[in-house]
Amino acid sequence: MSKETIVIVGTGWAGYTLSQKLDEKKFDITVISPEDTSPYTPLLASAACGLFDFSLAEEPVRHKSKKLTYHKARVEDVDFGRKVCKCRSACDVLGGESRVFEIKYDRLILAPGCVTNTSHTPGADEHAFFVRNVADAKRVQHRLKQLLELASMPGVSETEQRGLLHIIIVGGGPTGVELAAEMSDLFHDDFSVLYPHLAGKMSLSIHDAAPFILGAFEDALRQHSLKSFSKRHVRVLTGSKIKSVEADGITTETEGRIPCGMVLWTAGNQQCPLTEKLQTAKTDKLPRILTDEYLHALTPKPDQQPISSVYALGDAADIKKHFLPTTAEVATQKAEYLAKTLNSGTDGEKPFKYQQRALVAYLGGHDGVVHGRPEWSGPRAWAAWRSKNLLWTRSWRRRGMIAVYWLLDWVGGKAIARA
Repeated sequence: MSKETIVIVGTGWAGYTLSQKLDEKKFDITVISPEDTSPYTPLLASAACGLFDFSLAEEPVRHKSKKLTYHKARVEDVDFGRKVCKCRSACDVLGGESRVFEIKYDRLILAPGCVTNTSHTPGADEHAFFVRNVADAKRVQHRLKQLLELASMPGVSETEQRGLLHIIIVGGGPTGVELAAEMSDLFHDDFSVLYPHLAGKMSLSIHDAAPFILGAFEDALRQHSLKSFSKRHVRVLTGSKIKSVEADGITTETEGRIPCGMVLWTAGNQQCPLTEKLQTAKTDKLPRILTDEYLHALTPKPDQQPISSVYALGDAADIKKHFLPTTAEVATQKAEYLAKTLNSGTDGEKPFKYQQRALVAYLGGHDGVVHGRPEWSGPRAWAAWRSKNLLWTRSWRRRGMIAVYWLLDWVGGKAIARA
């Protein structure tokens, strides 16, 4: 008896988790994505700031112990009637056009994720830095080092130094807050010693269009975050609408032009071209692929019926009337649920139910906040954040290596600023 072919589109939290948990004895598994690694997004800020090697913040799709087929390509469209994915190679081509091909499936898993939404802000796509994968984190670290060296050049005025060493983070969600925290630690604990002539001239600011940061947390924890950042000289500007981004600054509606050395954009998601193109039902806001409670993609209005053997999960999808957030926790739980139901042959029998787990955010200086646990702010929350980041990793080998790096950092300083 021949095995069913399952095609998975995407290698984010949902796609990667599913690809590793599906039973290859029951299915022929094919993964299609322009990324041949899956990033541990909660670890990217730490990697950018030198806490451990970049390789520990991502996981390769191919493993010796897992039998699957991987194609480095983008799915540009799907013919649901023919059960065919229309793909284009994502490999660099010298002197020619990228290869176009088709992949047939018996079951299709749509998990292409989201892309960063810069809200058409002039200059943002060209000049801002992002933290979506390891390649982005490497660019951020390189830019940080470059700014320090530029500010150390002879003849650079103090005003120029302060401009170069001002880092602006757009977005006050957990990603933006943790980037500010890690960089604050790096500035105060390491770079102030390595570059004593620049001590006190490095600064960070968070800009968010919302009236507060960490919107998913209780107000008491948001207030604690503001106080913690204030002590560490991290400026937080809420209700800040950015009009444009330049290579050396931003312009806001309230404060005008603000010079800086780097803009890190962590705010907002929008759907990728594939999600927008697919003929499926969509949610009203992002929009995302609409599914039923068994994660089956639905046909467009007015019918909204399950599409045969097509599933959608991760940031690109949402369950009808559930309004779940675009988080790694949601994506992972959906992937684990779908793998279990497909492996056991119980698809359509038991609906998916999301279980909210504690949200944790690091604030710098061994301080943090835990959603639902106001008594856990401070070092206890920092320990919870460290523990959760360690548990995100998918192998004991990787967890052990990260723990070793943390120990080495404590004993001899970070690799980016070794003692």
